[in-house]
Amino acid sequence: MDLSKLSKEELILEIKRLNDKVESQSEEISILKKYIFARKNEKWTKEDKKKSQTFNEAENTGAEDSNQKDINDTDSEKKEPKEKKKTGKKPLPASIPRKKVVFDVEDDESLCPCCGKKRPRMGSSSAEELEFLRAQILVKEYVTEKYGACSCSGFQNNTELPQVLEAKAPARFIPGSIASPSLVAQIVVSKFVDGIPLYRQERIFKRIDIEISRQNMSNWCLTASRKCGDILEHMRKIAINGSMINMDETTVQVLKENNREPDSKSYMWVMVGSSEGKKVVLFNYSPTRKQEKPFTLLEGFKGILQTDGYAAYNKAVKEYGLWHVGCSTHARRKFFKLAEVTKKKGKAHKGVEFFTRLYKVETKLIMENLSPEDFLKKRRKLTIPIWQEFHKWLVDVKRKVAPDSKLDLAINYSLNQYKNLVRYLRYPEIKPDNNIAENAIRPFCVGRKNW
Repeated sequence: MDLSKLSKEELILEIKRLNDKVESQSEEISILKKYIFARKNEKWTKEDKKKSQTFNEAENTGAEDSNQKDINDTDSEKKEPKEKKKTGKKPLPASIPRKKVVFDVEDDESLCPCCGKKRPRMGSSSAEELEFLRAQILVKEYVTEKYGACSCSGFQNNTELPQVLEAKAPARFIPGSIASPSLVAQIVVSKFVDGIPLYRQERIFKRIDIEISRQNMSNWCLTASRKCGDILEHMRKIAINGSMINMDETTVQVLKENNREPDSKSYMWVMVGSSEGKKVVLFNYSPTRKQEKPFTLLEGFKGILQTDGYAAYNKAVKEYGLWHVGCSTHARRKFFKLAEVTKKKGKAHKGVEFFTRLYKVETKLIMENLSPEDFLKKRRKLTIPIWQEFHKWLVDVKRKVAPDSKLDLAINYSLNQYKNLVRYLRYPEIKPDNNIAENAIRPFCVGRKNW
């Protein structure tokens, strides 16, 4: 571009465009440096610690530094008194089997050295320790007895009677295999719940003199998943029969899948719901992130759906008439990431501050143990003005920031999701965030790193 041919007004516009571009690229560089060199988790506020809620992504887990202040803490805020921690050891659960080991003095030691009489017993002292018993493997041998033909004339003349009578054994979980349901369950739980890959489980079994190849264990897991189809559908029905479902999704890599490259992204969808006092956390695999998966999972559901801002849920929301609630955590996170890499307090810090105010109200009301009706009434009274102020601030700031900058994207997300973000104010049981689903998917994400 030949700047000498531009008018004064055109030069001013070009300088503004270049300044906006530099500002946007500087933000991206700062975020990338933070991603590469710094910690990838967000700090907890005091309110988060009380509620045990984290603003982290499911993928970004780790211990929090309790000595660091939240980004939006101000010097004018009063320091809250620290809660006293209960000291002492926690008692071991009474449900654990116990074995009493009694130590007593020798008979001659219990005699009085003066008169020779037995000294009176005055009581005892005790201490407990937890003993670990290593895993035990039991071989079940299924023996089916067989009976031959009877030598009597009546049996010999009756052609309808079977020549061999054999007892009926129960159906095997995997016919022809050494795997029992309990063994397969142990392998599946160890991998998907405890994050222990099959090659490590292979070594664990070797320590107790059992040879099981990881290939066999992999095949058993696949067989188990196919046999659990009816159970999974039953769990889905428990979820959709409830009044509310939380959903989220995360990536997973499948190495050998038909017509797909090994590095292709697949997805694990999680839905958390409950009905009749039963809570269900259901994981469902899909090779894509398309809207058909949540549409299928939510078929038959009529109630509240809480998710992040991903558009794949919109079809199910529209078709099934669901009350779609957004996630304040996701909206806050976009401002938080910018505030982390900004030295001076600015617009990103202000965005985080709005969410801190909202969560302070939420925490305060939870601590008051109000009835659902009073909780909802007070929550609306205290938070609606904050949300209205936040919306006004978003509209005002959007005019001043560079288009397509990281701050502009954060503002657009909150503006586009604003209606969904405030919908939790309609019912007292809804939380302002989708952390229920994120927390449910977190163990899978931790285990995925080990696979």
